[in-house]
Amino acid sequence: MFSLNLRQTMVQQIDKAVLYGLNRRVSDSLETSLRNAPQLEAVLAETEVDTRKTAVYNLTAPGEHAIFLQTPMGEIVCRVRVRLAVDPAAPLLLFHHGFNEYPYTNSWRRLFPTAVPLPVHSVCVQAPFHDNWQDPVQKGFASIRSIYQIFAGSLRLMELMQSRFEAEGAAYTVASGVSWGGITSLLYEGLLQQTRGVIPMLASPNLARVIWDTSDLFGRPLQLTQAELQQHLDFTPYCRQCAADRVFPLLGENDLFFRLENHAELFAERPLVTIPAGHISAMWHSASMRDHILSILAHIARREAH
Repeated sequence: MFSLNLRQTMVQQIDKAVLYGLNRRVSDSLETSLRNAPQLEAVLAETEVDTRKTAVYNLTAPGEHAIFLQTPMGEIVCRVRVRLAVDPAAPLLLFHHGFNEYPYTNSWRRLFPTAVPLPVHSVCVQAPFHDNWQDPVQKGFASIRSIYQIFAGSLRLMELMQSRFEAEGAAYTVASGVSWGGITSLLYEGLLQQTRGVIPMLASPNLARVIWDTSDLFGRPLQLTQAELQQHLDFTPYCRQCAADRVFPLLGENDLFFRLENHAELFAERPLVTIPAGHISAMWHSASMRDHILSILAHIARREAH
């Protein structure tokens, strides 16, 4: 019991240290930006792939590819990394990294080392403002609009990669991601509804609750109410657009970002899996997370076969 409690304390202290650093770096401009915040759908509608600069024809080749976006915030260049299955008709797994993850392929490589064969084509998507350690917070969290721009850019990349792979024979698409990437995968299905399944890990659609809990943890008063925050950054309504039998969440039992007691209920109708981990330390459990993804992929394959 002592060792179990000690481990829980340690992993939560790691989460707390990372949250402290992120909380200190977030500008007060985020709070004041609420007054003129656009709708997520409006930012998405104004975000387009620049097909003149993007080598669209080559996106299904293995390796890394640049994708150019025209957005309300100007041109943004993102990247995707492609790993192919042996079978050209294999399904596609779209994977999205966590917030402030650099390099963007870090968790993807941990979950899917090259020595482990995959039954799917796998694409790791890079979010806007993730070319270094500073920009995700300084640029991405400068305003509600910039937060929406991160999501909108990722959604356009995911949409493009799905269309390219399925045009070349991929059977269907599954979306997954860790932390921020888990939210992104839920938004992708909630808004576009064109996957066979979503596997959000260490995430829920309620980003507002994460921000509120973090401010409370460190005693940083927010210049807005919880209701105002929920209005703009609780994406639960989009999650509810996802069919219950297509969402397969995984949460950490000791996670201080997406606290189990505050987020599990959002998946009440879904088959929730938990692992004995915090948010940051969860990557020590990469085998458990990989097994979760592979088991869901197998489940979806059986379902599609009938």
